[in-house]
Order: sequence, then C-alpha cells, then structure tokens
Amino acid sequence: MDLVSLGIAGVSSILGGIGGQADTNAQNRAIEAQYKQNLQSWQYGKKRIKADWRHDTKQWRLNQKNEETLGAWKDATNLQNWQQELKIQDFEYASQMKQYAKSEQIFKQQLTFNQMAQAAANEAEYRKLEDSMKELAFQNQDIVIRALQSEGAAAVKGQQGRSAEKGEQAEFAALGRNQAILAESLLSAKADTGAALRKIANDRFGADLAAEASRMLQPDRLPAPPKPLTTPRAEFLQPRKPKKYDFGPRPIKGAMASSAGSWIGAASQGLTGIAGAIGGSGSKSGLANRDYSFNFG
Repeated sequence: MDLVSLGIAGVSSILGGIGGQADTNAQNRAIEAQYKQNLQSWQYGKKRIKADWRHDTKQWRLNQKNEETLGAWKDATNLQNWQQELKIQDFEYASQMKQYAKSEQIFKQQLTFNQMAQAAANEAEYRKLEDSMKELAFQNQDIVIRALQSEGAAAVKGQQGRSAEKGEQAEFAALGRNQAILAESLLSAKADTGAALRKIANDRFGADLAAEASRMLQPDRLPAPPKPLTTPRAEFLQPRKPKKYDFGPRPIKGAMASSAGSWIGAASQGLTGIAGAIGGSGSKSGLANRDYSFNFG
C-alpha cells in the first residue's frame, strides 16, 4: 500500500470521528430538551397538586360553614315550631277552662233554681194544707156551735127526762160524726201534702241529676310536646396536605455521551492503520526502522 492510500484511510477515520461527534452532540441536545420538558411537567404537576389541595381545603371549609348554617336554621325553625305548639296548646287549654268555668256557673245556678223551685212548691203545699186546716177548723166550730144551739133550743122547749136525754145523745153523736169526718179530712189533707212534698223532692232530685249530666268535666292540660333535639351536623374529611412523595421523583437528566472518546478513538484507529501500513511496507522501503509513534500527552 502506498502512502496515498494510507492518507486516504486516515482521513476517512478522522472524518468518521467527526461524524460520531455530531451524533453525540445531537443526542446530548435531545437529552437536555427531554430533561427540560420532564422538569417543566413535574413542576406544573406539583403546582396543580398544591392548587387542587388549596381548592379542596376551601371547599371543605365552605361545606363546614354551609352545614353549620343549615343546621342552625333547622334548629331555629324547630324551636320556633315547638314554641308555637306550646302557645296553641296553652290557648286551647285556656279556652277549655273558660268553657268549664261557664259550665260550673250554669250548674250552680241550676242547682240554686232547683232549690228555689222546691222551696216555692213546698211553701205552696204547706199553704194549701194550712188553708184546709183553717177550713176544717171553721167547719168544726160551726158544728160545735150548731150542737150547742140545738142543746139550748131543747132546753128552752123544756124537754125533760128521757126525751131530753135522747135528744142530747143525738146531738153529741152528730157532733162526733161530723168531727170524725173533719178529722179524716184533715188526715187526708196532710197525707196529700206529704205526697206532694215527696214528689217535689223527687222532681228536685231529677232536675239536679239533669244539671249534673250537663255539667262539663274539668279539662286536663295535655303533656307538653318534647323539646326539639339539636340537628346533627355532618362531618367532612379535611383534605390531606400534599407531601413530597405526592409530587413524584424529580426528573433526573439522562447521562450525556462524552465527545472526547469519539475523537481519540477515531484518531487512534486512523494512526494505527497508517502505522500498520508503514510497518508492512518498511522492509521494502527502508522505513521500518523509523519511529512513527505519536505523543497524545
């Protein structure tokens, strides 16, 4: 192989090293771009997680506030309804007590009227009996007077002996019969009065029973409705604050290829090829004993 061929081979090796360097640079740029994109995505994800946590925390606080507001409104409404029920119950009880008081007033007035009616009826019966007794007393007086008159008339006529005695006995007998009749009439009048008084008493008892039946029972107060309970509040779970592990691992830049290795490798391959070619032809050309080593230090 001649020197021209050796030169061409060396240049080709060097040019190959330059091409490898270009590929390495392109790879490094791609790695850098990917790293920046990954880092940006990670940072945006971190911000999004924090923003979601702040939003969830605000929503949690708002839910707690709304729950408390709704619970307080329900408590106030239940208390108001309970108080209104108590007022209605008190009003109904007061109205029933007024009706009861009116019923008691009418009942007492009815009893008083019944008593007065009985007293008036009794007085009428006693007056009737008294009139009957007076009439019988007058009749008895007339009988006695007629008997005395008859006895006096007989004495005036001068009746003596048995005739006078018989006349006197007849007069006394008539007087006794008449007085017995009057006595029987008096007993009958008293019996009628007693019966009338008993009937009046029975009528009074019946009227009192009717008044008692119409009497209103004393109303009882209804038990108060139970006081409303406090409305239970729902509990909401507080959002957990994000930790480092929620963001995931921070992106790591990929390992970048070294360009020095490509240059040295290409140059070494080129020089080794040249040296080998020279060494192979040195015995013919007299170049084998020369020193062609390169110092890369």
